[in-house]
Amino acid sequence: MLSKEHPRTTGITTDDSCVFWINGSAGTGKTTIAYTIAENCRAHGVLGASFFCSRDDAECSNPSLIFTTIAYQLGLFNSSFQEEVTRALKSNPSIGYSSIPYQLEQLIARPLRTLGELFPPCVVVLDALDECKDNGTISIVLSSLSRYITELSPIRFLVTSRPETHITTAFKSSELNPATRRLILHEIDLGIVKTDLELYLSEKLAVTRVLYELDSAWPSTEDVIALAQKASGLFIFAATSVKFIEDRMYDDPRSQLTRLLRSTLAEREASSPYHVLDQLYTQVLSHAFPDIKPELSRRLKTVLGTIVLLQNPLPSLALEQLLGLESGTVRRTLRRLHSVVIVPDSGDGVIRLLHPSFFDFITSSSRCKNPKFTINAKVQHTLLAQLCLETMQGLRRDMCNIKDPSILNSEVEDLQNRILAHIPPHLQYACRHWAWHFSEGLVSNELLKLLEEFCSKYLLYWVEACSLLGELRGALVALDIAQRVLAVRCPILLPRRCLKSVL
Repeated sequence: MLSKEHPRTTGITTDDSCVFWINGSAGTGKTTIAYTIAENCRAHGVLGASFFCSRDDAECSNPSLIFTTIAYQLGLFNSSFQEEVTRALKSNPSIGYSSIPYQLEQLIARPLRTLGELFPPCVVVLDALDECKDNGTISIVLSSLSRYITELSPIRFLVTSRPETHITTAFKSSELNPATRRLILHEIDLGIVKTDLELYLSEKLAVTRVLYELDSAWPSTEDVIALAQKASGLFIFAATSVKFIEDRMYDDPRSQLTRLLRSTLAEREASSPYHVLDQLYTQVLSHAFPDIKPELSRRLKTVLGTIVLLQNPLPSLALEQLLGLESGTVRRTLRRLHSVVIVPDSGDGVIRLLHPSFFDFITSSSRCKNPKFTINAKVQHTLLAQLCLETMQGLRRDMCNIKDPSILNSEVEDLQNRILAHIPPHLQYACRHWAWHFSEGLVSNELLKLLEEFCSKYLLYWVEACSLLGELRGALVALDIAQRVLAVRCPILLPRRCLKSVL
């Protein structure tokens, strides 16, 4: 992968394929590959841009930000490109809020046409496209790419995703199909993958051995081979297994490894392709809570359900404030689940899932078959919508004590410090995302009453808070979402006049 014309672009292929698509099932290592390639390209000076989609981050799951972010990073990569993008934005400042095809044409394709051979080849990495929250918009992203693919030739795109229908169909388009090379991870010979898994497990468990001062014979080669065999090609199985084995809450790697190896694979012929991973997640939960009582089950599902459905991850204190829990409750609830949930040691570090496949598992009653652990997504969204609306009852006029409504945000001294002092993270979250949870939940009379109270008492305070947070456009979108939900669902629950009283 060398380019003689551009010596600084070592790593760029010269074949006709503009797109390299890596697709694979959950846990097959797509993001790890994408991250490694991005770092290698950065080291060689050929990384034009990267966008790592993430379900638990509102911005990183917004398809409308993909091409604007890529254009910005390409501007940092090449100053001439930056000048062309700046010129386009000056002539039309609203491009960032325009349709996705128009963004690609104006911010990437047109600057490339203008620069021609002056723009050096580079790589753009677009990881986990399936984690964007709007399947229809994902199709638009790929159809836009196919429309302008011949004009993007200086750029090589690396795209990773699960093989979901809408993505697979888009890659079959007449324009994108011939320009795409493919690698299907879950179709790679298991013997090859198993060798990589054995190497990974050997290195990671060697660290565990040193950490716990175990003898050099642990783990045995046979145990490593057996554990790699159980992984069935899933790297997330291996990563979760390592965390399970070295969990400091148990301080017993030998027993943890033995427990994993002794678990049955009798149902391996089950229809689900993720059966082996489901079995591991079930074992992690059952081992952490072997005889869970109803009260703890409810608290666990509330905490876990919130973590897996949040649009942006929050630290433990903010989670407790949003959920109305006592200080320390979140950490106590999750203390035995470090195999699947990342809980930072620092109090201000955000809590997030180790891998998105746990979201798929815990929210599916057909996969997580123990009702004491299963998260009902609609019920949890309803609870979060209710909690967000209740949290926003803490809003008031001039939340940040600016005392002069006529001045611009840019004119306010220490605005960010004022926001941190007066609009805490859980309240910021509620202001930004209440409408999303409302749209995904179950509309009840109780929720409608909260919404009506919000609109009649706190709406203007919320708009002011959104302005301070730079979320005015998001506020308009939120109101539109809520109104659309009410127009569809409200007549079933309440008289039509509720529409007029709420919005």
